[in-house]
Amino acid sequence: MNTKLKKAFIGISLATLFLLGGCSQQKKNTADPVLTKSQVVQKAKKSFRSGQVIQSVTLGTDTSSQVALASTTFGGESTVYHITNQTTSKGKTRSSEEWVNLNNVYINGRDTWYKADLEKLTGHSYADLTDAIMNNRLIHNPSDTLVNAYKMKRNKKEKTYTLTANIKDKDLMKKAATPVFNTVAQSSNQAKVFKQIQKYGKYKNMTVKTVVRDNKLAGFNVFVNMKLGKMMTVKVGQSYGNFGNHDFLRVPTSATNAKPLPTTDNNSKKK
Repeated sequence: MNTKLKKAFIGISLATLFLLGGCSQQKKNTADPVLTKSQVVQKAKKSFRSGQVIQSVTLGTDTSSQVALASTTFGGESTVYHITNQTTSKGKTRSSEEWVNLNNVYINGRDTWYKADLEKLTGHSYADLTDAIMNNRLIHNPSDTLVNAYKMKRNKKEKTYTLTANIKDKDLMKKAATPVFNTVAQSSNQAKVFKQIQKYGKYKNMTVKTVVRDNKLAGFNVFVNMKLGKMMTVKVGQSYGNFGNHDFLRVPTSATNAKPLPTTDNNSKKK
C-alpha cells in the first residue's frame, strides 16, 4: 500500500471511530421523555392479563373490628381466580381456599376438594368477579373527576410515576366500593350484610394511588371510608400488584376432580 493510500485509510478509520464514538455518546445521553399526567393515566389504562389483588371490607368501632378479606391471584387464557378468603372477628381468623373458573367454584376442604355453583354459594357470579378485578373502571376508564384530582410525583432514578388523589365525590366513591362489596362476600348471608351496609352507610372520602413504572402499570390501590350509624366505620379496599406474573394460571387437576359440595337438602334426603 503506497503512502497516500495508507494515510487516506487511516483518516477514514479515525473518522469512522470518531463518528461511532459520537453516536455512542449521543445514545448514552438520551433520556426518556418526561411524561405528563395525562400520558401516565394512558399508560395505566393499558389492559393486564394477570396479577394479584387484595379486596377487603373492614368494620370497626372504638373497641373492636371485623375484616372480610379476599387475596386473589388471577390470570390464564380464560381468566381463572385463585382466592384465599379470610374472616377475622374477635381476634379469631377463619380461612378458606378456592379456585374459580367460568363454570364452578372449587373449595379446598382440607383432604377433599368440593365444587359448587359460585353464585348460589356466595351471592356473586364469575361475571361480577371479572367486572370487579379485570375490568376495574378506576384503572381502565377513570372519570374526569378522578383524573383532575390526581397529583403526580416522578422518581427519575426508578423511572416511576405515582398518581395520588383524595376524593369526596359520593357517586365516584360508590362506583369504587360497589364491585368490592359485591365480590368479597364469602357466603350469601355475608352478601346480605354488605347490601345493608351499602344501603345505610354514608360515604366520607376515598384515596386512590396509581404507580406506573417503565411505562407500565406497577401498582394500584383504592380505599373508601364510610360511616355506619354513630359508632361504626367501614373501610373498603382494593390493592393490585405483581402484574404479568400469572399469565398461564390454570385450575389444578386436584381441584377440577372435586366432589359436589354437600348441601343441607342432600343430607336431609339421606336421613
